Amino acid sequence: MVRGGIYIVNVAGIGDKSEKHSCNGGNGVKEHNGAGATELKKYDYQEAINISGNGSYNYGLLAVLSLSLLGMGIDIFGFSVIVTGSACDFQLELWQKNIMLSMPFVGPIVMSIAWGYISDTQGRRKALLIALWGSFLSSFISAFSPNWIILALLKVFSSSFCSAVQSVAYALLNESCTSAVKGVYMLIMTSVLMLFVLSYVVPAYYILQLSFAYNIGFLTFTPWRLLTILLAAPLGISAFFLHFYYESPKFLVNAGREELALEFLAKIWTRNGKKDKYPVHKVVLHEELSFKTQDMHILKSLWLQTIPLFKPPLIWRTLQLFYLTAVIYGTNNSLVMWMPYIIGAFTSGTNSSTSDGSRSLCSILRSTANISSVVDSTTCSSSIQFHTLLSGITHGLVFASITLVVSKLASWKKLLMIMFLLIPALSSLGAIFNQNNLASLILFVGMTMTNLCMGVLFSYYVELYPTSYSGMAACLGVLVARFSGLAGVNFLGSFVMMHCTMTFYVFTGYLMSGVIVALFLPPDIKPKEV
Repeated sequence: MVRGGIYIVNVAGIGDKSEKHSCNGGNGVKEHNGAGATELKKYDYQEAINISGNGSYNYGLLAVLSLSLLGMGIDIFGFSVIVTGSACDFQLELWQKNIMLSMPFVGPIVMSIAWGYISDTQGRRKALLIALWGSFLSSFISAFSPNWIILALLKVFSSSFCSAVQSVAYALLNESCTSAVKGVYMLIMTSVLMLFVLSYVVPAYYILQLSFAYNIGFLTFTPWRLLTILLAAPLGISAFFLHFYYESPKFLVNAGREELALEFLAKIWTRNGKKDKYPVHKVVLHEELSFKTQDMHILKSLWLQTIPLFKPPLIWRTLQLFYLTAVIYGTNNSLVMWMPYIIGAFTSGTNSSTSDGSRSLCSILRSTANISSVVDSTTCSSSIQFHTLLSGITHGLVFASITLVVSKLASWKKLLMIMFLLIPALSSLGAIFNQNNLASLILFVGMTMTNLCMGVLFSYYVELYPTSYSGMAACLGVLVARFSGLAGVNFLGSFVMMHCTMTFYVFTGYLMSGVIVALFLPPDIKPKEV
């Protein structure tokens, strides 16, 4: 039996007395029988993965999962430049563009629950491989779409698949790394994700300026089709290399497949450069094990996988994380859409000889309406503007750098969450009263810093739930994120143009409510080295 995390083993031939034996810090036990003594070592899972070490296996897994996360960001949000590039070929009207731009949000809303179920019952790696290959193939095929309707439908398929990546990649990385580095690695992975705007804007800017057109029989191959294939590449590359990595050993232990988990732990140990034999022979998981689904109806199984998240004791944690997700993604998505226009208005203002540097953020936002509405109706342009390129580079370098720097504070997750909600709240409040041009741009960047919470947020989804439900919780978090992002873009994004000052007050209050909710997150605990 287990008391206080120490295994008590009855010793044969000594009545009901028990004897405690410890090895490796009190985690091992010795079992005795009448013929002699045999040693049986038992380790908690986190101790077992800590012993496997941190080396080339973990570095490679971090790189592959970071690329997969970057591919997801490019696939979902990079579709905007594909719509721009295909506008002339398909002679798109404004209503058609609006429909197409909403398609990347439809897929995650439809499939998030299904991916959570697959991740928790079939495995992290299996779910991720299906998601990456499915998304890559859908995106690749969409490059040969004969019309805008097919292109839009294929984007629904593509985003449906890659909606699993954000939650499952964090889960696989978290469960495959030592406690000393997993927090750092998850923030490093998020810093790579911050490069997604740069990663699709830069190639789009140059490729869409090309003018080639090759007739391949059933369609004409133009620059936007080449761009579509290029932007799908990270998904395919990461899917290919993921085949060289293993399923989460923690998932396998939870699923009752301890022997396979030990085999993979031993292989991780070897690939991390250890020459001797992996010392762990018994792994235990101090949580509820996964239930069996083989003889269960799929709907009942799905229900049993989901409902515990909304019952005590998990319901309060679920509501807390869902609210933080809504705050982070709702505010961030509604503001990021304006970044290219803000930078365009700022650069044109600073280059103007009549500018005295006195412009509030609200006046800059109102000026973007004039920038975005000036279109030459006599020509069709499939290229993107220079200020969009500048915006993508600025966004990527600034936020990737900040996330990489704060990864050193990965063990202070709660502090980081509060800080990156408080800074946008104070920036929103400051933007109401500020009248300086440069300060307005800085405050706008401060308001968008909620995106730095993403890695911390999904680490909570992985760590605060039992293994049997963490995949479902994270995928439902993605569902809330996409709903919130869509609402932010369509409601708050338009409201800010008519009632700018009021919108900033709402942002301030909304973000401060997120700070208050974040105060009730578990206290930070510094991980211990093995």
